[in-house]
Amino acid sequence: MDDSHQFFSKSDVLSIMPQQPPFLFLDEAEYFGGNIIGRYRIKETEVFFDGHFKGNPVFPGTLMLEALGQLCVLALVRGVFPGMPKPADPKKIFFTSADGGRCMRICRPGDLLEIKAKALKIRRPIASFEASMTSNGERAAFCEKLTLTFDFIS
Repeated sequence: MDDSHQFFSKSDVLSIMPQQPPFLFLDEAEYFGGNIIGRYRIKETEVFFDGHFKGNPVFPGTLMLEALGQLCVLALVRGVFPGMPKPADPKKIFFTSADGGRCMRICRPGDLLEIKAKALKIRRPIASFEASMTSNGERAAFCEKLTLTFDFIS
């Protein structure tokens, strides 16, 4: 069992992530016990709410899955998982697939998303994760196997 603990503040996340606002869906994160957990508060000012949906703002399901992937990217870029010899290069991480993904709750402005990911396998050039999300304590989305391709910093 991995007993290390790391906390990533909003400024840490902004300095680490290749994704940036308005396409960054992590406010903070922490790693402990083999899991990385992130949080994101959905803002009323999100640019996509102008058209998704008019007069009925709903956080898109595709962005829920994006948030799951972004948390996995953060974990790779920081090299938090045991067995990673060094951090991944943020310019060399790309989405590959999401198997068994589901969104099951409507999320709206003001909701707090808690995102959790656990590595299934990390072996360059592939990293796969199990990831899930709750919104205000209720299950909102999950992905049985989210896969990214990556390389290490040269």
